[in-house]
Amino acid sequence: MTRTSPANRRYHRLVLPFSARTRTANLARMAEDRFDVLVIGGGITGVGIALDAASRGFSTALVEKDDFASGTSGRSSRLVHGGLRYLEHREFGLVRESLRERGILFRLAPHLVRPVPMYMLADDLRSRATYRVGLAAYELLAAGRNIGYHRSVTAAQVREAIPGLGGRSGGLAYFECQVDDARLTIEVARAAHGFGAVLANHARVTGLLGDGRVTGAVVADEMTGQQFEVRARVVVNAAGVWADRVTSLAGSGGSGGSGGSGGSGGGRLRPSKGVHLVFAPGAVQTTAALVTSSGAGDGRFVFIVPWEDRVYAGTTDSPYLGDLDHPAVDAVDRDYILAAVARSFPGVTERDVVASWAGLRPLLSQDEDLGDARTSDLSRNHAIFTEPPGLFTITGGKLTTYRAMAQDLVDRVAGALGDARPGRTRRIPLGLHGSVTAAVRLARAEVARLGLPPRTAARLVQRYGDDWAEATRLISDDRSLGEPVVATLPVLGVEVALARSREMALTDSDIYVRRTRLTTRDARLIPSAG
Repeated sequence: MTRTSPANRRYHRLVLPFSARTRTANLARMAEDRFDVLVIGGGITGVGIALDAASRGFSTALVEKDDFASGTSGRSSRLVHGGLRYLEHREFGLVRESLRERGILFRLAPHLVRPVPMYMLADDLRSRATYRVGLAAYELLAAGRNIGYHRSVTAAQVREAIPGLGGRSGGLAYFECQVDDARLTIEVARAAHGFGAVLANHARVTGLLGDGRVTGAVVADEMTGQQFEVRARVVVNAAGVWADRVTSLAGSGGSGGSGGSGGSGGGRLRPSKGVHLVFAPGAVQTTAALVTSSGAGDGRFVFIVPWEDRVYAGTTDSPYLGDLDHPAVDAVDRDYILAAVARSFPGVTERDVVASWAGLRPLLSQDEDLGDARTSDLSRNHAIFTEPPGLFTITGGKLTTYRAMAQDLVDRVAGALGDARPGRTRRIPLGLHGSVTAAVRLARAEVARLGLPPRTAARLVQRYGDDWAEATRLISDDRSLGEPVVATLPVLGVEVALARSREMALTDSDIYVRRTRLTTRDARLIPSAG
């Protein structure tokens, strides 16, 4: 019999299985049952909609053609933020909503959504005054949900926080939150599963059912090749940059419309590519995030952000017309970001880059012809389209506002179904009940009993919330799971085990790219398939 310590027993909660076996059972249910809502797309918006709908009591299914967070939701800047630069475009409503949602997410998932200090450097009084006015307005729009308040910082304070910075400069510091976007997506998916939603990754929609009205979808299991039909009263297209492709599956009824809330949105999607570079430990020496101008004279800023023992920097924002499934990091992208980093950290070169990622933003244009407009000028607001009948398409938006987007969409779906139940997601914890401090304190006792480094406790809580106890139980049963997957990295064997049993990881990419983020740390150190 497995021995469980008192600390582990005090914090033990039933771990919700979410595995390959769960997926097999879910696919069988999809083929047999008829649902109130079928969601297409397993990014943060799609799983957010599944959680919102299921928590209101609607029978809900969700299918994702690849893996949860395999697209935009796993390739963002990993920041939960209000969008300070949106003030330039006078998008006060979007900033207010984003700051509100930042506060809600910080409360619902404090182990995943964590504050990070952001430094903006300014040598002259005019620049400092401009930044101070902007930050004051920013904090006012937060309406009491501030993570922290801005303050002036001296050159000495900047040097202490950012020892690798070239030159001396004071400035201002304020706070945002950072998050592992893929882990947040997984936690929301698991919460939806806990409310009865039936989810499956690697399940591709190949057609939409119905004649004049969408009544479901044809789905192919990408692991077996088998196809089946899923019937639903309402179908939600939350496919992000692939939304137009999904809409086109409805035939002529899904390709028309003039946009706006009553149209289909066809042809209005303008994907924008965002690229990030990851630097080797010690190459970019900073303990705080730095907001710096790109250096390209385009008025944009680049974030340089510490992430555990590494630093990443981004992002670009350029129109994209290539393969939606495989956006690449090209030389132009790398040079753009490297130039910005090297301006602040002299001596950093391409040799210091150990990994990178490219993601696509599903932006919407108000005009059919984008002309010379930059994608950085397009709004990050979301839009909902309701044609053809039975199909609700949502696109646009940003990671930070996914919950509000989902609530807006499900409100409309509930109205269409004649059952206007209120949303509940403001009050649904995402993986952790109670405080991070209390969980880490208990985890430390268990980690010490197992003879693991003390830092392991915080790592397990910050990645698994309540299920840190399951992680330590598995290590207690098999001590090899407490060893690193790669000797030079902190990722433990238990994280691979939990990816399979707790997070529906099926492939090596599911595990190493999204669940454990080994590819983000160093693209050259990925373990062989196991």
